[in-house]
Amino acid sequence: MSKATPTPRNDAEDEAAFDDWLAAADTTMLERVETAIDLDAGCASIFSTAMVPESVPDDDPDIGHWTNLDAALREAADSIAPWLALRSLHALPHQLDKAITTTRTMTVVGRALLPDAMRIPWGLASDFLADCNTDLTRLKHGLLHRSLSRQEAVDLHSRAASGVTNFRAALLQALRSTDQPRAHQVGERLVSTAEMLCLLLKWTGDSINYIFSDIECPTAVPVP
Repeated sequence: MSKATPTPRNDAEDEAAFDDWLAAADTTMLERVETAIDLDAGCASIFSTAMVPESVPDDDPDIGHWTNLDAALREAADSIAPWLALRSLHALPHQLDKAITTTRTMTVVGRALLPDAMRIPWGLASDFLADCNTDLTRLKHGLLHRSLSRQEAVDLHSRAASGVTNFRAALLQALRSTDQPRAHQVGERLVSTAEMLCLLLKWTGDSINYIFSDIECPTAVPVP
């Protein structure tokens, strides 16, 4: 039984097949590149060079050593460049991260550095910071997962901003009741940081308004 003789391919068919192979290879390569490259992550990486993150020990047994905490608080209050870099409407994840870490820094610093005589008034003031941190964390997670309506996001942001304002007022009132230099030194830095945080939250509010459309659906919020 004779075998069928394959039909010879002409040059045009070979060129067409080669073109199809190139097109498939190009498509595969493009898909791999698009998968491997995260433009938002790249922008975040570039942006992060302008940021100075807070570094505060969590429940460190040596928290009584003031050097690192003083530096963290001084950095949060005095380093204007990292705050100004967050003014962009497209920097919402970074704005929220900065606000969350700043409230955490302020909480640890106040607990560790204020005199024992201010323990009770500080506890009352720091409650506002704790609530603020919780609201900001919920806001960030809700926006990243697109699980918040516009009104829910606005309400969380409003509560966080009010928390910082109330914290500042409560701390100022507590400082009027003491003449201890250490209390005023730490307290003044906490107050100035709270003022910067209020400004940051104003920018955060602008960003929240920007990402929501009129139909209450948030646009994509890039993950830093």
